Amino acid sequence: MKISGRYAPGMQAGITGILLLVGINLFTIPTSLRKASERDELRSEAELEQVKAETTKKISDTYSKNGVVNFDQLIISNYTLSNTPPKLDWKRTVEPTKKTFIYDKNRQCVGYANQGKFYFTKYYQGVCNAS
Repeated sequence: MKISGRYAPGMQAGITGILLLVGINLFTIPTSLRKASERDELRSEAELEQVKAETTKKISDTYSKNGVVNFDQLIISNYTLSNTPPKLDWKRTVEPTKKTFIYDKNRQCVGYANQGKFYFTKYYQGVCNAS
């Protein structure tokens, strides 16, 4: 296609600009779509963890209100749930006659302490179920 006349330089600049913008968008759209899907995935994982924590708290509150189980709660503010249990003196930290559920700083159940022993959720399956 040959462009001639007095509008030729402007038309060539406009067409070049449009082609440049189309070329740039071809590379940026897939990246932005991937980032948006990653962001949505992270958001849904965070919501799932929040629901788990709220459910655990509701279960423990219900058991406590109904007197089915008599236990306390302890939140360790400088600990995050990992493969290693928190290091505390369980005989002095919690009351030995009560079952005490232990939570990390994000309110995730870490385990429970009872009679001076700590039962870590990574070592004992189901210890965070309020029973």
